[in-house]
Amino acid sequence: MIDLSGETAIVTGAAQGFGAEIAARLGEAGANVVLADVQVEKGRDVADDIADDGAETTFVECDVTDRDSAEALVEAAEERFGSVEILVNNAGGSGGETFQEIDDDAWQFGLDLNLTGPYNCSKAVMPGMLEHGNGRIVNISSMAGRNVTVNGNPSYTASKWGLIGLTKHAARDLGPDIRVNALCPGGSPRGPMGRFVEAEDVANGVLYLASDLSEFVDGTILEVDGGGHLNPSADDLDLDYETGNDDS
Repeated sequence: MIDLSGETAIVTGAAQGFGAEIAARLGEAGANVVLADVQVEKGRDVADDIADDGAETTFVECDVTDRDSAEALVEAAEERFGSVEILVNNAGGSGGETFQEIDDDAWQFGLDLNLTGPYNCSKAVMPGMLEHGNGRIVNISSMAGRNVTVNGNPSYTASKWGLIGLTKHAARDLGPDIRVNALCPGGSPRGPMGRFVEAEDVANGVLYLASDLSEFVDGTILEVDGGGHLNPSADDLDLDYETGNDDS
């Protein structure tokens, strides 16, 4: 049984999808959970649901692409719970444009959300984690960061590859006080497991990387795709473009 009692976790993009499930799973393990999202009403509802199950929660409206907003998120978490031990950079999204179709605004949006967002939140949480030690950052990348066989646009692919690079560089620089790892969701009926990824699969992987069970795991990439990378297909990964949530 993983016990995160007395620890505080921030989960970005927590109003739905992977983020909501990750927040719930961390709450079940005893962590105080700070849910962050631009979708205020949905985020508050998720936070209330998790609190009804016994966890201490709070919701903070946050645009991760804005450094001031990211810093305000961490300040609110520290004010409420004293310190932050876990950061899950889950907020992300994409459109479906090809390289020929994508315009400059869509390109920049993907980089800002999927790469600069995790950078902003990690920089904001870093001082407190370094002061207290034993910080854990989990970046939600994607199998699009391992292959190009995905229905996302070029900005999504580039930013998810970049997030893996950021993960490894940050892990090298911040250890041993902060461990930084990435998780790549994906899924394929053509893989050995024969099904698509589910939110619970991702949440369980995050729980492992956020806990002491992975205390000697740093700068690594956990592929949670049921072995789908062994036989990839461009139609196998499912992205929820409409909501801006990364469900790949």
